[in-house]
Amino acid sequence: MYLNDGEKRILDGSKGYIAQKCMKFLVDYGEAAGAQRLVDIDGTVDIHPGLKTTWVSDYEITLTEIKELAARGEKFKVPTIGNKPIEPAFIVDGWQNCGTYPSSDPEHHKKCLENIKPLIQMGMVPILSCTYYLVSSYLPTAGQHCSWGESSAVPWANAILGARANHDGCFQSAYLGKIPAYDMHLSENRVATILVECETKLETDMDYDLFGWAVGEAVGIQVPAITNIGKPTWSQIVKMNSGLNTGGQVRMYHVPGLTPEAPTLEAAFNKTSCKHKIGIGRGDLKRIYDMLNYASNENVDFVFLGCPHYNIQEIQKVARLLDGKKCKSALWVMTNPISYQVAERMGYAATIERAGGILMSGACPGILRGEMPPASVMATDAAKQNYYMTGHVYPRALDTWYGTTEDCIDAAVTGKWQGGWR
Repeated sequence: MYLNDGEKRILDGSKGYIAQKCMKFLVDYGEAAGAQRLVDIDGTVDIHPGLKTTWVSDYEITLTEIKELAARGEKFKVPTIGNKPIEPAFIVDGWQNCGTYPSSDPEHHKKCLENIKPLIQMGMVPILSCTYYLVSSYLPTAGQHCSWGESSAVPWANAILGARANHDGCFQSAYLGKIPAYDMHLSENRVATILVECETKLETDMDYDLFGWAVGEAVGIQVPAITNIGKPTWSQIVKMNSGLNTGGQVRMYHVPGLTPEAPTLEAAFNKTSCKHKIGIGRGDLKRIYDMLNYASNENVDFVFLGCPHYNIQEIQKVARLLDGKKCKSALWVMTNPISYQVAERMGYAATIERAGGILMSGACPGILRGEMPPASVMATDAAKQNYYMTGHVYPRALDTWYGTTEDCIDAAVTGKWQGGWR
């Protein structure tokens, strides 16, 4: 990999041991990825507070070292956003009544907050959400290089914002303000390689969730140009975007007229001819729906909503569906800390609580490594959470139902799953 003189000095150790270790990580990582150089980050970085800076011990920046950097007054080189907390994951708001361990333990909560303070001192903005790309007050603009690390956020950065990001948000990139230049940082890799035509009318949030999954499954790591998806709401774009990088590994896509680099279909393909085309129809959505419904027991113990984290309109919808009702099953509704505060002011948190549910912010049951109320049957309206949960509770069995938000609220109130394909 080519390094400029300044980067060579960092690698040689002239800027200190931590900077040297960070540069060593980025160089070795870049060479493994086939990068020929590093690129200066002019956008933003996201990091998961608590997560190891790398699982390879030779490159690890420890919490002790981070505390020392913060004590010396060192800062991140670029705007840095705090993703949802991981390792350990914890609930930021609403944890007091969750009834699970260790999230309900005040000492655990206090320690988790203490551990992220050094990152905040270095400049990390504690958005503490997987949907920081919806609520951060500072976002990258089209063409800016970023280093993000959230599966639903990376395609959002590339496709919706037009920024440039791979799945590599880390302490090292925030500290040095650099990242290897490969994959989505390079213009030639952002061009559409396959045309996906939607052959059914997408109307509901679930339609867009299933459609995104079906497209991701069909195209894998290719860059699709997607047409005929109607006029989705913001929530529906979030659903589709999340499904694309769960059913497959779609970190970049084009929707003509919606995404910055595709004002037209011709622009998505950079004026080259489209060589591959597929269609996604109603039957494809039904197949994914059936795959996600692998429960056989209609008695629902636990309902989880908020993956990716709910926005305020989605919280409002849940509160209105629950108003005046009582839950028979445990219900968690997860959002980001900022929307949590808004929901409290609007009375939605209280409405959900009166019905027997809990509004929370922070980590979801999947990232909590299966921490949730005692349950053998779960219901959710998120294909992504459905997909992750079974692996996180393994080897314990967990039957899971998937459906609309209305289906899930009905299950929480009646204790029975009555959802179905329609």
